[in-house]
Amino acid sequence: MNEKPPYRKWVGVVLGFLLHGSAHLLSGRCAAGLKWYFGLFACGVVALLLVATPGIVPFILGVAFGLASVVLWLVMLKQSYRPVRRIGVLGWLAVIVLAVVLNNGLSLLVRQFVHPFKVPNGAMQPTIFGIHGHAVPADSSEKPGMVQWLVSGQRYVEVEACSSGVLSAPRPSQDTPFRWVYAIGSQQHELPRFARPTKQPGEHVSAGERLWSGVVVAGDHLFVERLSYRFSKPKRGDIVVFRTDGIESLPPNTFYIKRVAGLPGERIRIEPPFLIVNDRKVTVPEIFNTISSLSGGYAGFQLAVHVASIGGLLSKPTDEITLGHEEYFVLGDNTENSRDSRYWGAVPEKNIIGRATRIYWPFTRVNALEGE
Repeated sequence: MNEKPPYRKWVGVVLGFLLHGSAHLLSGRCAAGLKWYFGLFACGVVALLLVATPGIVPFILGVAFGLASVVLWLVMLKQSYRPVRRIGVLGWLAVIVLAVVLNNGLSLLVRQFVHPFKVPNGAMQPTIFGIHGHAVPADSSEKPGMVQWLVSGQRYVEVEACSSGVLSAPRPSQDTPFRWVYAIGSQQHELPRFARPTKQPGEHVSAGERLWSGVVVAGDHLFVERLSYRFSKPKRGDIVVFRTDGIESLPPNTFYIKRVAGLPGERIRIEPPFLIVNDRKVTVPEIFNTISSLSGGYAGFQLAVHVASIGGLLSKPTDEITLGHEEYFVLGDNTENSRDSRYWGAVPEKNIIGRATRIYWPFTRVNALEGE
């Protein structure tokens, strides 16, 4: 029986795109195929770890490694332009399944060292920004374009009424966090939480009438470095991301981002605008001095506003929390708009997954955490 002719050369490029080095493997160059797969993976991981490391030098090196990874990937695809033996339907399925399994497995492995995190709200402003924006008239020349969105995360949003009727009072969206839902008849309209519609609830709205128009700025997307806390403990001033599982009154399976303000065994209270630890005002690291100085957009350390539904453990200057073994007290930098340890208490050390080190998007914010 005659052996079937190999695929055309361009099919090798498709295989290389799906699974790095697979075209080399299927053309008999097994060692080269394995080198390409693991070499590209290693180069990408090194780039990610360097970019996530604080400091301008690691960032530049990380970008260089990232660009090198892209160049090497293109070289691999160019070399994949070769005749490869036919693998049939089952072979193609095997390549696709193997690509999915390996890529997901390697992604999970990388997340043990660096974890991406998207900041949804303004609890850490002005250090870290959540989703924010401002109203802009529909005929304004301020509308950002695609390039501006890619660089600075700004996009123009316009919401028009889909039907006529009375505008309802807002309620939180179940599907899209940090948005409000306004109903007009049977139609639902979602607006960013910071947006104020042109009409008041209870007023009549006509179909096609503009409810709101403005610029929405994406919240910071950042890297959470997970390696250092395997060899050291969180320090005062670190910005950490932690799981909410097991913390009373917080929703489970959620991640929060806050700043470490109190360490195990310490006594914490607040005398606005100061944070008091073991009866002494905290001024070190410098960010605590900045926050309490009421400068640079910071409002100082404020007491919890006691609300029946969420309580308030530090709602008076005499209120005090004593941290237990392996417990940390965390605060948002914007204590006027942060639900933090003042309300629900300490964070167990086991819940802390890592330290926020680098904003990677919007690109205009990549150095915003330098010095943290």
